[in-house]
Amino acid sequence: MKTVKTDITCRLDSLPWTGFHTKFVIALGITWILDAFEVVIVSVVLKSMSKSLNLSTFESSWIVSSFLIGVLAGALIFGYLADRYGRKKIFFITLLLYSLGTFLTGFANSFEVALLFRFITGLGLGGEFSAIHSAIDEFVPSKYRGRVDGFITASWNLGSVFASLTGIYLLSKLPEDTAWRYAFFFGGILALTIVFIRMFIPESPRWLISKNRLEEAKSIIENIERKYHIKPVKRECEIHIFEGGLKEAIKIILTKYRERFLFGSAMSFTILTTYYGFITILPLVITSQYNLPNSEIPKLLLISSVSGLIGGVITSLATDIVGRKLTGTVIALFSMLLSISFIFSQDIYTTVAVYSFVAYSFASVAYVSAMEIYPSYLRATAIGILSVIGRISGMLAPPMLTYLATINYKYSILGLSIFWFIGFFAFFLWIKFGIEAKGKSIEEIS
Repeated sequence: MKTVKTDITCRLDSLPWTGFHTKFVIALGITWILDAFEVVIVSVVLKSMSKSLNLSTFESSWIVSSFLIGVLAGALIFGYLADRYGRKKIFFITLLLYSLGTFLTGFANSFEVALLFRFITGLGLGGEFSAIHSAIDEFVPSKYRGRVDGFITASWNLGSVFASLTGIYLLSKLPEDTAWRYAFFFGGILALTIVFIRMFIPESPRWLISKNRLEEAKSIIENIERKYHIKPVKRECEIHIFEGGLKEAIKIILTKYRERFLFGSAMSFTILTTYYGFITILPLVITSQYNLPNSEIPKLLLISSVSGLIGGVITSLATDIVGRKLTGTVIALFSMLLSISFIFSQDIYTTVAVYSFVAYSFASVAYVSAMEIYPSYLRATAIGILSVIGRISGMLAPPMLTYLATINYKYSILGLSIFWFIGFFAFFLWIKFGIEAKGKSIEEIS
């Protein structure tokens, strides 16, 4: 594989935090808020939507599933395209797809139409994930990368709270057969405004270098240095130039980066199985065990989201101070132990708050650990594949845990703790065999 020597990547990592970085992170990081908003708003209005469109329970479940199938396809397809054609083109296309899909869902007048629009929405949002995280990891200076990735991941909980409050407000102010439509209209318009915010964002210089487009990459870093009066450092790095296709990229991921891919797969598996598993058994299994009325479910979900947001912010700081390895191992271990506490707890509200504070913060260290360890020429492809693994696992976790609950409540909780053990064991091995990425450039890691 060809290589090129350049000082551009070193100059990117030596930059202080600037106004450019703040706008950059907001414009791209809001994807996580939109993702959470989309997942939760459907849960909030699905019953009203189903009633309005005369959907059966089976058809209603496919409204959710079609979105998830779209996410899987989008992550894989647009992940590869982001590595081939660039981050900027893809995160514009995917955001427009998401905005269009969710807005048009508000006009759905049949099961088939709703199914199509939910698939388009998922296609866009799944593609966002790969392109966005690649761009952020490649642009943010190395000393800030962990906390920035962590903050963005923690913002999922903010989107969850926002969606819950939006749904509650619309359902209280409008008729049921109208409120769900406005919820989707609002989501589509919100996403469309982000398109204009992203206009100023340049292409990833690291991706440009990997395609041997050095002058374009140099122009981007020079513009930032000139605007903020920053003196460039004089240090060069050797960067690989990749000219292969999808087949070659996947082969490299599964051979040269095999151990990293297995670690990333374990992270994606743990994050999605524990999240989707928990938010399913909380209303369906755990609240029943405590004989709580349905009216308490939104309160528990809100407590869970707020606790997770606080925990995620703290974990984000820890990734750049303590390091990825120790932070991830400790959080996975305590999450596993706290999940078991649902068998013995007498106070469900406190248990949910404490569990969510720790468990929901895991993604803030696990995602950055799994995504920063690949070179820029195949990062988005790898993230796309990991996303597919996580989403499929997340889809299977709810029926698995609810089935175990029909046998015995304790089995369902133990199943959740086993999901956590996978993440703990992977981080435990990563301590010995993996790389500690704290404060290191993408080039040093990959």
